[in-house]
Amino acid sequence: METKLSYYFKKIKEFPFPEIFDVETILEILKKKDELLSKFEKSEIKGSLGKNVHFDGIVIIEQGSRILHNSIIEGPVYIGKNCVIGPSAHIRGGTVIGNNCKIGKAEIKGCVIMNNVRADHFGYIGDSILGDSTHLGAGVVTANLRFDNKPTHGLRKLGVVLGDNSQIGVNSTTLPGTFIGPNTWIYPGAVVRCFVPENSILKWKPDLEIIEKK
Repeated sequence: METKLSYYFKKIKEFPFPEIFDVETILEILKKKDELLSKFEKSEIKGSLGKNVHFDGIVIIEQGSRILHNSIIEGPVYIGKNCVIGPSAHIRGGTVIGNNCKIGKAEIKGCVIMNNVRADHFGYIGDSILGDSTHLGAGVVTANLRFDNKPTHGLRKLGVVLGDNSQIGVNSTTLPGTFIGPNTWIYPGAVVRCFVPENSILKWKPDLEIIEKK
């Protein structure tokens, strides 16, 4: 399995907080992200809010971003410039979202989401790192906790590490501690585990049988 940051992420310097990538291993990014969020002392809302948006804790929203109606944000959370969040999104604590992202009716928890990411529909993204210009289809789930509660790569909770420009198709699930290289496609409905290398297509082809009704 490849573990070098440079293998997965090429646009670190364009992220609002490139310092959280100044680590020796990928898994340290999530810890550095938490250290960054702990330094914010008060909320700062520069973007626009729709109706019935609820905040709790420290929340930073940069200029040009829109939080659409009925969304819930539980700090500490940082949302960069020109993002669209919601409607009815649930952004949970420990999340850093970069610039120009679109998040739909999804639950996001404890993630680093780099610039230009699209997760426009419903789904769950937990304790994951999504690279620049990645795309998640409707119903994608990044599972982050093993059934037996044992650590994954030394962490109690770890979702997916998704390299730049990769896409995960609708209704796919990544199991805890999955690493997907850049420029890779995961076909709809797949259950993904372990490591998928860069420039790959992972296809899930179930056998279907059509029989005549009697």
